[in-house]
Amino acid sequence: MTRAPLADLLADAAEDSPTTAALRCGADRLTYAELATTVRRGAAAWLALGLAPGERVAAWAVNTLDCAVAMLSVVVAGGALVPLNPRYTPAEASAILARAGCRFLLVPDAFRDRPLATEAAAFVAPQRLVRLGGPAGPGLRWSDLLGPAEHGGTPVEHAVVQFTSGTTGTPKGAVLRQAPLVATAATWAATVGLRRADVFPVTYPLAHVGGFKTGLLSPFHARATAVLLPHVSRASVVELVGGGEVAVFNAPPTVQGYVLDALRAGELPADPGVRTAVIGSAVVPPDLVRALRAELGVRDVVIGYGLTEATGVCTMTRPGDPPDLPETSIGAPIEGVEVRIAGRDERGPDQVGELEVRGANVMAGYLDDPAATAEVVHDGWLRTGDLAWLGVDGNVRIVGRARELIIVGGFNVYPAEVEHALREHPAVREAAVVGVPHERLGEAPAAFVVADGEPDLLGWARGRLADFKVPRHLWFVDALPRGAVGKVAKPELTRLARTRLTDA
Repeated sequence: MTRAPLADLLADAAEDSPTTAALRCGADRLTYAELATTVRRGAAAWLALGLAPGERVAAWAVNTLDCAVAMLSVVVAGGALVPLNPRYTPAEASAILARAGCRFLLVPDAFRDRPLATEAAAFVAPQRLVRLGGPAGPGLRWSDLLGPAEHGGTPVEHAVVQFTSGTTGTPKGAVLRQAPLVATAATWAATVGLRRADVFPVTYPLAHVGGFKTGLLSPFHARATAVLLPHVSRASVVELVGGGEVAVFNAPPTVQGYVLDALRAGELPADPGVRTAVIGSAVVPPDLVRALRAELGVRDVVIGYGLTEATGVCTMTRPGDPPDLPETSIGAPIEGVEVRIAGRDERGPDQVGELEVRGANVMAGYLDDPAATAEVVHDGWLRTGDLAWLGVDGNVRIVGRARELIIVGGFNVYPAEVEHALREHPAVREAAVVGVPHERLGEAPAAFVVADGEPDLLGWARGRLADFKVPRHLWFVDALPRGAVGKVAKPELTRLARTRLTDA
């Protein structure tokens, strides 16, 4: 690599859109000219601390302006960024620092009620701790490190080591290349129709590829304005959307639901002006897609599908697609990405298999783990772990996770299909289905449902599903457990289901 793609992106944006707002967070803002300059100063600061090309910097990342700038500066300086979820415990964070061999840790003074900098000081030496915040605290203060010197960019191929959530075991570090990181962000922006000066809320954590890459780099390509929300909540999202500025609203299903709930409660104007809604998820409730169009009035609902090991997005529906396509499909592959269904040469709903993707976006591998890499990457093809079929129209339909497949008396049951059937009931707000042991059948589906009241959902399901697909157990709950980016925590539900059955 002879170029520094991220540095080039920022420099180009500063040249052609110098006065356009690039980042906003509360009352703070940076234009594209100011952002490029500040990032170059940040890169010089990292180099002055002794950061060498390819060395890793962990970021206990929060969605604030100074954190975004410091993270971007790591990559421009030639370092490799290792984002950490601010919800990680000190033990989890220190374990990843050790595994990744991080030279520095970037940390805010606090996250919600947690004194993260103080917690970090217990396992990171002061000269390796870079702190975002006020004058008092451990380690080196980021704002004190920023001098007049600037650094224009050091080429580095491996720009990010993104650790997986660890829901299936010990987290693994996916090594992501800088060029595809920047390129796929451009494709995403062009596909959803982001425009210059569009207001674009960052609803995913910067610790997630959907926050750092899609949340920052995609709007930078479009010269849009990324608005950072330190705390993504119903109140913060509704306040921003209610201002009438948001043009493209990219958020997980739960956060999209915040807006619809507020609209129905009369807390938002009838037409808040959202042009396009984007949902990043393998499985999206069809009623959510319909409500966004009918109630929020968006012109297009775009579904994006991706995974950490593929640098984020792999397939997308497109504006102008048939209206019902986003209700059932994750779309077609983006430019530069190929998809196939393993072991299937034909197309159609009876050709279900594991979805695989190939392209420059596929990770370089798991950090220091060739065995784990070989399990998921073969001949350039990445196994996604998702079961799907490919339509004659070139669009992919997800039917469930390979490891979540429930085999009921020899019959395959895909949780997504059962969840869709339950969600179609007018009283159901959310549903999640997992497999549990069954003495006679081997396994059986069990459902957790968030609903208004306790409707007869088993009777409802029997009218829509084959008998072996109908849940054998169904529990009404106040809320479904979720991970950091809003995905339902299926492993936690599986444990809960087994506990309930054991205690029954």
